[in-house]
Amino acid sequence: MDMRMRVSVISAPRLATLGYISQDSPDSKIMFGSTVIQRLCVVSLTMVVRTVKILAVHMNFNLDMVIELMKCFVCLEKLYMKIQTDSPAGTNFWRHKHRNFITSQDIRLKTLVLGHYRGIQAQVNFVTFFILNAKLLESIRLEVDSRDYNDGFFAEQCRMLQMEKRVSRGAQLCVTTGSHNDVSSTVDLSDLDLVDPFTCRC
Repeated sequence: MDMRMRVSVISAPRLATLGYISQDSPDSKIMFGSTVIQRLCVVSLTMVVRTVKILAVHMNFNLDMVIELMKCFVCLEKLYMKIQTDSPAGTNFWRHKHRNFITSQDIRLKTLVLGHYRGIQAQVNFVTFFILNAKLLESIRLEVDSRDYNDGFFAEQCRMLQMEKRVSRGAQLCVTTGSHNDVSSTVDLSDLDLVDPFTCRC
């Protein structure tokens, strides 16, 4: 996916949805005043953006980068991620590394949707961060390859993700072979949800 984009936002008091933003393109840059996000890395954070509540990204499975984005978009409620299938394996360990963020930041995320989920440990660590720390979390949607879709995989993921310890007791886990709306491949704009264009209509 190659989305070349340079956007400078001077004033957008009603900007609630942002995406798809790709990590792949070296030319991808978004500026909110002097706050700069380049290739999904927060290069400069001089002001937070409170209006954006829906964010869709195409990136590596990198919790550090997502947390930096959450520091910028402090009112984020929905996060859609298309994961690069060839993304390098990391650890996404967070318990000590992001302790200050957990104790000082109000995580408002309600919906987490991950495409190309395989259930490897780094991905489990990523999702577990939100399960154990996002108090308003309502739903987690993991989109997997049909070859991985079975009752055993679902049960194993529930155990590894520690769903029984979820801080939001109403949070629900959905493992599916479906996918959320890519938007970039949409021809007819009337097919998009006006409130959340990335939501799955399947």
